Amino acid sequence: MSTYLVWSNHHHAYWGASGGYTTNWLTAGRFNSEQAAERCSRRTWEPGKPPPEVMILAPDSERDSFHIAELCAIPAQLQELIRKATRAAIRERNARETVAVDA
Repeated sequence: MSTYLVWSNHHHAYWGASGGYTTNWLTAGRFNSEQAAERCSRRTWEPGKPPPEVMILAPDSERDSFHIAELCAIPAQLQELIRKATRAAIRERNARETVAVDA
């Protein structure tokens, strides 16, 4: 089963496993897709701002071990995934709003 991290654009940190936030992906909470999606829908998304939270696949979701070079590269890879997830959420929202206006 895939596990996800939830990134808070509002707090610039990952959701913790038992609440709170952390900037370290290793100590961040792990959530299944339903749990992560629910956490991403809790806050009101203000117009003109990025989504408060986005979910990304946890690097250790489908692997048990990493080489040291891979571990060193993960933070930058996660930041890119966060940027992509944020842009995708904005595109989806804009598309929904366009459809609603056209209806």
